[in-house]
Amino acid sequence: MAAQLVVALLALTSLGAASELDCKELVKPLVLDSHSPIYGKWVLHVAVWDEPGLKKDLETVNSSWVELSASSDSGVMTIYWADRLGEDKCLQGVANATISGMTSHTTFIINGVTSYHDGKYYETCADCLLSEDTTVLSDGKSKGRYLFLFTRTGTLEPSELETYKKQAECLKFVPEYYFGGTDLCPDTREPATPAAETTENDQTEVQPTEN
Repeated sequence: MAAQLVVALLALTSLGAASELDCKELVKPLVLDSHSPIYGKWVLHVAVWDEPGLKKDLETVNSSWVELSASSDSGVMTIYWADRLGEDKCLQGVANATISGMTSHTTFIINGVTSYHDGKYYETCADCLLSEDTTVLSDGKSKGRYLFLFTRTGTLEPSELETYKKQAECLKFVPEYYFGGTDLCPDTREPATPAAETTENDQTEVQPTEN
């Protein structure tokens, strides 16, 4: 009996060590720098949360996309976002995120309401963006976390979805999933207006003033 108990304990220890090793392999932080493959347009495919109240907030969104771009400041990233609420309402905006190592901090102002978000990015599948978002209240306390998986096209292979679920489990998220839709809000940003060509008639000659 004693020998069997020792064998059982060893088996459990090995299983625990293997699980821990798997999580280390599955959840690798992504360093945010000018070479990180995070820039461009991303469509939200799936998300999970760790607090019940966050689920209610997320379920008001039918689809979502973001566009990340580098700024002239190496420590700042620009985020343009667009959420479809219901069938015919789109909410869009822009925010700047400060970047430090493997984390980001973003302040969103939506309909006059300010919210703060701390982000972490992890290595994931090709053409995917895996982001852990912590909503921070004005008193500095956490409201809870999301784990968002964006893709370039909005689609995802079944095997990649299974990997995402394992990553969510490693990060202690609730095993309940929200899937974003593909009816996206249009990009309503006005295109940059090209500089007008200068002609002779447009030129103004400045006469020197007399002393």
